[in-house]
Amino acid sequence: MPMPTDHRPGTTPDAEPAAPLEPAPVVPLISVRDLSVEYRVSRTNSWLMAVADVNLDVHEGEFLTVLGSSGCGKTTVMNTIAGLVQPTEGEVLIDGRRVTGPGPDRAVVFQDYALLPWRTVVDNIRFGLEMQPGRRRADWRAQVADAIRLVGLDGFEDSYPRELSGGMQQRVGLARALVAEPRILLMDEPLGAVDALTREVMRAELERVITATGKTVVFITHSIDEAIVLGDRVAVFGAHPGRVLEILPVDLPRPRSEQGVMAQPGFVELRDHLWGVLQGDARSASRGVAGS
Repeated sequence: MPMPTDHRPGTTPDAEPAAPLEPAPVVPLISVRDLSVEYRVSRTNSWLMAVADVNLDVHEGEFLTVLGSSGCGKTTVMNTIAGLVQPTEGEVLIDGRRVTGPGPDRAVVFQDYALLPWRTVVDNIRFGLEMQPGRRRADWRAQVADAIRLVGLDGFEDSYPRELSGGMQQRVGLARALVAEPRILLMDEPLGAVDALTREVMRAELERVITATGKTVVFITHSIDEAIVLGDRVAVFGAHPGRVLEILPVDLPRPRSEQGVMAQPGFVELRDHLWGVLQGDARSASRGVAGS
């Protein structure tokens, strides 16, 4: 007589339970690996190390603020991500692919607006589409109109840059970048040229726009408050040569109005810490021991 079995037909009596699947590794959208950049100084026939051994990752949808004093290599790193500067050593990867030059997946917003003075608001914004071969011209009007509404420039479509305030000109620059539908916005101190009150308004507007579009942002600033108000994380750079000192999360709820975020318990603590890191690096640099 056959012995009874304690398993269902079609199964193996001694089969081991299936091992749980390992989660797929999260690949950062931007990876900067062992990046060093040198510039030739023709006046002295020598080389200047602008940044050395920079490593950082930026994930999809993240707002990374890059904080540091003037001359610490922040813009050099951003230009390398943009493909405008080639690394001396190391590499920059976008979605795991090495950056070898500019591409439509990245757009740059500059500090000095960089608008064409002979073009109206509409025509300046449209310039971002003109630089992308293969775009359907039939779609341009609607895309430009959407960008104008998003940045709050309704009613100024036919104005020239000379007729706009600094804050409005920077909105044009932002709309020009957004209309091209990049995955990544690279912003080089875009609020540095506007007055303090306009800067506060623009910070709130920028947060609103980025939240609405879900763009990945690398934002350069030398303002500690701005780095905290805008960033999901803050990468702190030291100088001589430029390098990453720390990368810190900003665990404060959004949206962050200027006054609202400063009232949060963690704001003062984070601000004091960032100030201490920058001050310590400045002291080391003055003693000639930066990077040691």
